[in-house]
Amino acid sequence: MQIDIGVAKVGKYAVGESGDSVEVVERPRGGLSVVIVDGQGHGRAAKRLSHQVVSKAAGLIGDGARDGVVMRSVNDFLYALRDGKVSCTVTILTVDLDAQSLVVSRNSNCPVVIRHPDGSHCLDAEQTPIGVHRQNRPSIAHWPLFPDTTVLGFTDGVIHAGRHTARAFSLDQVYGVLEQPSQSPQHMADTILNHALAAEQHKPKDDMVVAVMAISDIDKGLGVRRMQVSYPF
Repeated sequence: MQIDIGVAKVGKYAVGESGDSVEVVERPRGGLSVVIVDGQGHGRAAKRLSHQVVSKAAGLIGDGARDGVVMRSVNDFLYALRDGKVSCTVTILTVDLDAQSLVVSRNSNCPVVIRHPDGSHCLDAEQTPIGVHRQNRPSIAHWPLFPDTTVLGFTDGVIHAGRHTARAFSLDQVYGVLEQPSQSPQHMADTILNHALAAEQHKPKDDMVVAVMAISDIDKGLGVRRMQVSYPF
């Protein structure tokens, strides 16, 4: 099988830096994790905050920590760093080859949509952001690994896009993208982000991130791994 990941992000209109951060981390016993962090506020301060949290999470994952431990640790880290006065939302999407499972961890009110061979799921129960409570329990869900599985995570800038207009972003648009066959994760991420931008008339009122992780059934062959990054500045 093969794991493919696509990420698309954009900052708030007329603000130089995005307060949303994304990191893709290789797990030491096999697999990948996508860490999505939305820092409180906008601009440079929010960017610095989200970068600190995503870097902490990535370091723990790289050291072999399980996702539940990572979520609790970054909560303790931010709580100690900012005295419980600043929050972040965190979502971790993981394909754990050691446990042969798909893991979704959330301290966020943003949904995660999963297209799985046994049916689609939307994880949308409200969860407390990290950093504001000393004791904070993440939502963690597990599925067995199967090919033709796709997982989509977002930040609230996407979900709330155009919410006060007739063109509001809808999860129906996400399901519509999932129903189209033979799309790469990057194409799906770009399409969903474009839907959100259209809802905001291409002047986003908040930072936006879309991350898509897909598991496909292919011959491993030589096991060549590739990464492509686009970074406009």
